[in-house]
Amino acid sequence: MTAIFVPEQNLFRATEQAGGPWSPDLLQGSATTGLMVREVERLAVASGFAVRRLTFDLWRPARLRVFGVQTEMLRDGRKAKTLQVRLMDGEVEIGRCTALLTAQGSETPVDPFVPQAAADPPPETGTPPPAPVQRWSRYFQHVSVRLIEGALQKPGPAAAWMRLDVPMVQGETNTPLLQAVQAADFSSGVGQIVDMRQWTFVNPEISLYFFRAPEDEWILIRARTRVGDRGAGLTTATLSDRRGPFAEVMQAMTFEKRE
Repeated sequence: MTAIFVPEQNLFRATEQAGGPWSPDLLQGSATTGLMVREVERLAVASGFAVRRLTFDLWRPARLRVFGVQTEMLRDGRKAKTLQVRLMDGEVEIGRCTALLTAQGSETPVDPFVPQAAADPPPETGTPPPAPVQRWSRYFQHVSVRLIEGALQKPGPAAAWMRLDVPMVQGETNTPLLQAVQAADFSSGVGQIVDMRQWTFVNPEISLYFFRAPEDEWILIRARTRVGDRGAGLTTATLSDRRGPFAEVMQAMTFEKRE
């Protein structure tokens, strides 16, 4: 079966299906964040705590190589825990995830000030992007996309359902949390506002804040990007499943003019 990573004892070998948009031998960001959150989720389930915040720092380009994952408990409290997951290429740290977990309560207050929003159209009613857009990267070719607002090939805010259709790790089933994290990395692409023939943009980090756990394999991204000064920008996105919103995403953006 096609997969993004193949396990090799305690390591994970990236397959060609992990290739990203900048070069076929450089991994899609979703592949690196997905591999790290897999370890976060394993530790969260074992502790009985809920994943509340995930911050990924993507420090170096990840190539089609074999990776190790190292974990450390930075704070082990009764109500909150902080985990660190490091993605290693040999002795070189490629990226890091810092995760905040909190204890789960038995009751939740009702917010009387939340406006009642109309339900989002389900993924079955959306439209796939044009074939050239779907070939954006080898990884993206394995992601089902259904647009309900805007267009991926045109600048401007947009909304799209996404689902990774192959296992992140061979022999495993992609969980809703993993689907949410791998989809979140596409927020800057969904909400891009520049002509990509004239500009490039990268996000060296991504942060997700969860107010409930995702419950479905299909993840809806509603994204927009703001531009500041000296090439700086910020992408924000809301993640939803069929039940409704469950997380907010922020990505620090850097824009560069093409020569």
